[in-house]
Amino acid sequence: MASHVPEHNPTSNPAIPLSPKTRVVKQRGKLLVYGGIALLFGIFAGTISFALVYPVQGAAPRPLVAGADLAAVLAPIAIAALGVERMLEMMWNLIESYIRSLVAFLAGRSEWLRWANDELRAARERLETLAQEGDPTERVTDMLPTSQDALSQLIERAANDVALAELRLSTLTSTQQYRDAKRVISIVSSFVLGIVIATVVGLQMFALLGISVNTRVDILITGIAIGTGSTPVHSFIGILQQGKDTLEGAQKALRLRNTEKVQELANQQG
Repeated sequence: MASHVPEHNPTSNPAIPLSPKTRVVKQRGKLLVYGGIALLFGIFAGTISFALVYPVQGAAPRPLVAGADLAAVLAPIAIAALGVERMLEMMWNLIESYIRSLVAFLAGRSEWLRWANDELRAARERLETLAQEGDPTERVTDMLPTSQDALSQLIERAANDVALAELRLSTLTSTQQYRDAKRVISIVSSFVLGIVIATVVGLQMFALLGISVNTRVDILITGIAIGTGSTPVHSFIGILQQGKDTLEGAQKALRLRNTEKVQELANQQG
């Protein structure tokens, strides 16, 4: 039974000189990060260009009727924003479940991942070996209870080693570097998806609100609004609804006041 090896990050101690292989990996990682950032901005710029050249048909603005519910009017925008959020959640769930090498790269711990995988593999092999030794069909019938107890302890310790190794691998997603990279990628991806959806489907937020705006500008702003997520979109709709209700209330009060003045003048003349 191999002794437990404490967690170790091969690149975390500055006092230990880096091996040539580690330096090459770190340099390659930096180049990949810079290349990834450039790729993200390139994709975003390409998406803007796509929205500007894609053939779209402008929607005629329709004036809102009094008492209109903006949540119903802008429902397509809210649904699209929610759909983008769910798509990104599914993407990250798949990546974090099946592509640990990408997670380790974004977290800056590619070498650590290789070491952790080796630890997990070794722990599983020890557990499988001990489990076979613990099979009653493969042991003598007169084995002493003390030997059984010792074997059970070894199996339990090997199982704990496997659980610890799996837990160690799961901590990759909790590193600050990974969270920052995930946040940046999610923001850019959501804006890209929002603009593409608004362009292809022809969603125009200002046209739905009865405001006349250039079609391309309307689509771009709608796509960015979709990319902000469902919560900001719902908050924006709530603010617009409050403003609209306040304005309609003020207009109604003003019309009522003018009507009262007209009646008062008519009574005076009569």
